[in-house]
Amino acid sequence: MPILEEELKRTGAERKALGIVVAGTVLGDIHSIGKPIVCTLLIAEGFEVHDLGVNIKAEKFAEAIEKYKADILAKSALMTMTAPEQGKVISRLKEEGIRDKVKIMVGGAAISQEFADHIGADGYEPTAPGAAKFARALVGK
Repeated sequence: MPILEEELKRTGAERKALGIVVAGTVLGDIHSIGKPIVCTLLIAEGFEVHDLGVNIKAEKFAEAIEKYKADILAKSALMTMTAPEQGKVISRLKEEGIRDKVKIMVGGAAISQEFADHIGADGYEPTAPGAAKFARALVGK
C-alpha cells in the first residue's frame, strides 16, 4: 500500500478515503500482533489510517481523534489485565466531549462482544478481515 500511495501522489491522482481511522494498542499492552494486519486491511479497504502504536494513553487517543478528525477509533488489548484500559479510553472521550464524534471498534484476544457492550464501544470483531468490513459498516459504506 505505501508503494501505491506514493505512486498516486507522484501522478497527482487522488484517492478519496472512506473515512479516517485512529488505531492503537491501549496503555500497559505492548503487543502488536493483529493490529498491523487490521491497519493494512483497513488501508486496502479504502481508509486513511493513523496507527499510534502500542502502550497508548487515553489522552493520546483523544488528541489523535481531534488532530486527524477521525471517524473511527480502533483499539486493541491482547491481555486480560489491559482490557479495562479500553473502557478508560471511552471514559476519557466522554469527559472531553468527543465520544459522540467517533465510532469505536475494539479487538484483541482479551475482548468479546459482551465486553465491548459493557464499556460502550460501538462494536467488536474477532478477525482482521472482519474488522475491515465492520469499519465500512460503521461509516455506512
